[in-house]
Amino acid sequence: MSTWTQPTITALLDLAESSLRECVINLSLPATILRKERAVGIIPSSPGYKFPRESLEETVLVVQKKLEMSEVGKKLPFCAFNGGNDVFVDIGDKSWGVLVCQNYFGAGMKGEGEGISGERTLHVGDQFLSAGSNDFKARVVGTTAWIANPAETVELLDELAGMIKKGEGKGVKEGDDGMERDLLARIDKLFEKHPMPSA
Repeated sequence: MSTWTQPTITALLDLAESSLRECVINLSLPATILRKERAVGIIPSSPGYKFPRESLEETVLVVQKKLEMSEVGKKLPFCAFNGGNDVFVDIGDKSWGVLVCQNYFGAGMKGEGEGISGERTLHVGDQFLSAGSNDFKARVVGTTAWIANPAETVELLDELAGMIKKGEGKGVKEGDDGMERDLLARIDKLFEKHPMPSA
């Protein structure tokens, strides 16, 4: 990320914005362009308006292809995605965020130790069926459990909490390697249900 320069970021966002404008015109979308520091997207011009899903998906595919074919798109990671009732292009993608978390939490706040490997990472993703999904990119660096709604996230967390709880109260002292091995074995079972894809 330290090699990303502001002129390159601006060039990518400029191209993304012009591509979004073309889609708004070509698809007759009542949309407003919203430009942020490291993202650009379209949102409905009128409160309560719902874009057709097909228009959102088409916009993602067109913008993503234009950026992939550009020189700036080859220099800088980005993600074009359908947010449900908007389309945004972000600088970077969720795989970068997952990598940062793996390194931060694995090494500890003092920067000691190693990062958490992809096999020991569980990312919960909610946009599996969406073109250009930001959650889909996270699969490159960790296991992803696909969910369709917030209730499924709760079920997954309840299942994980239940596995952890089963490891408690077995007469193993906190900090004992046996408890840690038992907990890791239970979490491994959860990862078997949601395997990490091969690279």
